Amino acid sequence: MNIEAFIIEFQDHLAPRLDTYEQAIYLYIFRHTRLLGITEATLGFKSARSRIACGIGTKGSHMSEGTAYSKLSSLEQKGAIKILRTEHTGRLIKLNLPSEIPGLIPEPVVIKELNLEEMDFFEVPENRQMILERENRLCFYTLRPIDEKNFVVEHIVSRPTGDNGYRNVVAASREANNRKGSISAEDFLRKLFRDGFLSDIELEGRIKTLSLIKTGEIKPKIVS
Repeated sequence: MNIEAFIIEFQDHLAPRLDTYEQAIYLYIFRHTRLLGITEATLGFKSARSRIACGIGTKGSHMSEGTAYSKLSSLEQKGAIKILRTEHTGRLIKLNLPSEIPGLIPEPVVIKELNLEEMDFFEVPENRQMILERENRLCFYTLRPIDEKNFVVEHIVSRPTGDNGYRNVVAASREANNRKGSISAEDFLRKLFRDGFLSDIELEGRIKTLSLIKTGEIKPKIVS
């Protein structure tokens, strides 16, 4: 048995469900069972109660016999122990570790790791936001500022041929999206250059960035 794990599970999960006497009795039973490598033992609480905990009434007084047996009953109701039978020398008690009490310790929450390659960056609003941030809030084509109110997610290769993955979408202004129409992203960038919207350096940078997006070298930052 891992004592460290027991202490953590007891303190974090079982103790909050027990009152002071129940905690003291449970740990007393633990001391005489699981700590010794056995699951059950016969314990007499007529005498044991004086070695377990002092009461909250008269200072220094021990729990009464009636209280001890009442707390044993409540511990059993809470699944912490099982009273197997009553014997001449006491009660045969089986102790359950916190991890053995059904429903006590919540199942660990398994957070599914997001797979960037499987995410839809066109239909899912929060994923579209990631594309806007990847583009530094600038229209991919014109390099003009855009925000949540006026940007769209534009396919590099139009559907049905293209998919909604991050390699095939960019954030663009609505005006650029409307002007682009059905021509390829590369041809649209060259048209913007001819029309004076982009300088030769900007065109070269946009073509290079487009290539890096297509090959997956420029990725959106996943926001969990």
